[in-house]
Amino acid sequence: MPLICYSPRMKGLLIRKAFYDGWDSVLFLLLGNILLFVVAFGGFALAHLTAPTFGIFLTILAIAILLLGVVLLSVSDELARVSAFQPFSLKRFFLSMKKYLLLGPLYILIFIFFLVLFPLAVYWYFSLGGLLGTVLGLIMFWISLIFYLAFQWFLPVKSQLEGNFVKALKKCFIIFFDNPGFSLFMLLYSLVILVLSMIPFLLLPGISGILLAQNEAFRLLMRKYDWMEEHPELDFATARKNVPWDEVLSEEYDAVDSRSLKGLIFPWRD
Repeated sequence: MPLICYSPRMKGLLIRKAFYDGWDSVLFLLLGNILLFVVAFGGFALAHLTAPTFGIFLTILAIAILLLGVVLLSVSDELARVSAFQPFSLKRFFLSMKKYLLLGPLYILIFIFFLVLFPLAVYWYFSLGGLLGTVLGLIMFWISLIFYLAFQWFLPVKSQLEGNFVKALKKCFIIFFDNPGFSLFMLLYSLVILVLSMIPFLLLPGISGILLAQNEAFRLLMRKYDWMEEHPELDFATARKNVPWDEVLSEEYDAVDSRSLKGLIFPWRD
C-alpha cells in the first residue's frame, strides 16, 4: 500500500481542493441539496398525507425513493466535472437525469436494502448470544463495514469511468481492497461533513458536499492508476509501492497552492 496515499499532505490536498471547488460551485451545491431535500422530505410528506389510501401512499413513496437515486447520480456527474476543474452546468445537470431513469432507482434500492439489512443482521446474530452468535455477529459486522467502505465509491466510479452497473460495482470493491486505509479515511471524512452540515440543516455542504469530496478523492486515486498504466514495465505490486505521488499530483498541488482564503473572501486583492 503506498503510504503516501494516507499522508497528511495528500489528505490536506483533498480537503483544500474540495473546499475551494465547493466554494466556486456553492450555488450548485445548494441547488443539489435543496433538490435532494425536496424529493426526499417532500415526497415523504406527501405520502404521509395520503396514508389513509394505502395504494396512493405506497406509489408516492416509491416514486420519491426512486427519484432520489436519479438526482444523486446526476449531482455526482456534475460534481465530477467540477473536481476536474470544469464549470458546472445547470442545463447539462437536468438533461443528465434522463440517462439515469433506470440506473438511479437501482442504485438507491440496493443502497437502502443493505443499509437496513446489515444493521438488522448484525443485531439479530448478536441477540442469539453465546459464542456462535458473537462470531456470526462479528463476521456480519465486518462484511457490512467492507460493503459500506466499497460502495461509497460507486457514484464517483459511475460518474468518472465508463461501464454498466455491474462493472461499476466491481470497480468499487477493487478500489477498496487496493486502498482500504484511504477508503476508511473517506468514510470518516464524509461523516464529518454530514455532521457539520446539520448546523445549516443539510443545505451546505450537505450531501452534495460529500459527493464532491468523494469525486475529488476518486480523481486523485485515478492519477495513481494512470501512472501505473504508463509504466507497463513494472509489475503491479512493484508499481503500486513506488508511485511518485509528488510528481503525479504536481498539477493538483500547483492549482490548490495558488489559492488562499484571503483570495476567496477578497478576490480583488489578489
